[in-house]
Amino acid sequence: MKILHLIYDHINNPWIGGGGAVRAYEINKRLAMKGHEILTISGKYPDAEDYEEDNLRFNFLGSDKNYVLSVFSYVFKAIQYLKKHAYDFDIVIEDFAPWNPVFSSFFHKNVILQLHHKEGRNILRKYFILGLPFYLIEMFYPKLFSNIITVSNKTRDNFRVNSAVIPNGISEVLLYEKSLNHDYIAYIGRIDIYNKGLDVLLTAVKNIKIKILIAGKGKDENKLTKKIKNLNITNIHFIGFLAENKKVSFISKAKFLIMPSRFEGQGIVALEAASMGKPVIVSDIPELRWVVEAGFGISFKSEDATDLAEKINFLLQRDDLITEMGKRGIEYAKQFTWDRIAEKYEHYLLSLHNKFSHAENLSLKQR
Repeated sequence: MKILHLIYDHINNPWIGGGGAVRAYEINKRLAMKGHEILTISGKYPDAEDYEEDNLRFNFLGSDKNYVLSVFSYVFKAIQYLKKHAYDFDIVIEDFAPWNPVFSSFFHKNVILQLHHKEGRNILRKYFILGLPFYLIEMFYPKLFSNIITVSNKTRDNFRVNSAVIPNGISEVLLYEKSLNHDYIAYIGRIDIYNKGLDVLLTAVKNIKIKILIAGKGKDENKLTKKIKNLNITNIHFIGFLAENKKVSFISKAKFLIMPSRFEGQGIVALEAASMGKPVIVSDIPELRWVVEAGFGISFKSEDATDLAEKINFLLQRDDLITEMGKRGIEYAKQFTWDRIAEKYEHYLLSLHNKFSHAENLSLKQR
């Protein structure tokens, strides 16, 4: 198949570089290895250049001047591209975010919308009246699509859509990574203070007697550094973006991880931590409930820094529980290797492609 995948984010995007970009890359490179031709179109960022990996091509559209201009110029350029080239492809996949809808269903019959998480009223809390157009886009846009993939049952339920549920995954090699316990607690992910609850984390750890290391990249890096300095928290350190090999070492050596998010999709970091035998403390938002249900995590009341501090201290005193939860995490993560996820994803695409082709053949015969 010839596949066009539209996703603003990319794994090297310094402004986001989130789980959706990781998912797109890991699945698409496996589909390309099976002979499918895939073009991924993403938003431009500083130093972004088009490139190829075997049957997998990457093109970048829009402006690289700043994040806001990049997002909106990507939408404009992607729509222009669809007008000219949509039917060069068998299937079009659009990863949705309310900030950058490209209306792919208007340009091709065989379109799939991919949904990661619903921001809902958080858009209004964060942007007030300026967020209203994006709130409405998120509410109504998925109704334009007949074929939808969601990353979890909770995401499907939040959007109230009929969808195929294909979760995120992890690299199989992580299951064989040796787990070591060092003297720090870890956060790794996108540096978005509000969305990821990093303000809650900073407040919670002021009196915790252990080092906390924050790794990642995102638009709030400077804000985070200033907050740490202004709060005079000496036990917390922002160490920036980590390449894949350093990320693996970083997770494997932590005592456990913290995900204080206000909202999430499925949370690839939680799966990665589980695969390396690391417990995770998560906020009690519904999207992360599976971490507790799978037995390798505990939750705290979302946005409650006092409760988070209590849960951190509780786990620090229970090395036996850390070990036991780590074992459960490894067993759970075995179900979610990217190879398995890519097979399920390919099966879904092929079934739709066959359905589309059959419908087109019937239409031709009836003429």
